[in-house]
Amino acid sequence: MNDFSVEYDFEDIEIEEDGVYFGSFWGTAELALNDPRDGDFYVKHIAIDGQKRERQTLKGYSLSVMKRTDAALLLPWPAKDNTSFKARLFRKIEAALYASQDARERFAGELEAA
Repeated sequence: MNDFSVEYDFEDIEIEEDGVYFGSFWGTAELALNDPRDGDFYVKHIAIDGQKRERQTLKGYSLSVMKRTDAALLLPWPAKDNTSFKARLFRKIEAALYASQDARERFAGELEAA
């Protein structure tokens, strides 16, 4: 039971820092069992839904256009001393998930059913 985890789809998590709005994020987080006695979770991985821009050449000509394709940004659980952009983004989304009543209820329900 110690390896129990749940995939949790989140949407519209807003990231703000010092009153500046950076955007809303959608994706999936893996919520893993932290302590079997308490039944609480920790955020193990996050995958943010997004789009990539790639240059596409048309019919062999030098004309190219920017095309958008669906992509996911994978954010593994960062080390405590990691201060990269990805680590800070992970921690912001992680904090929102810990504060989410829906995430807590979904995790507890899945744990109880297991």
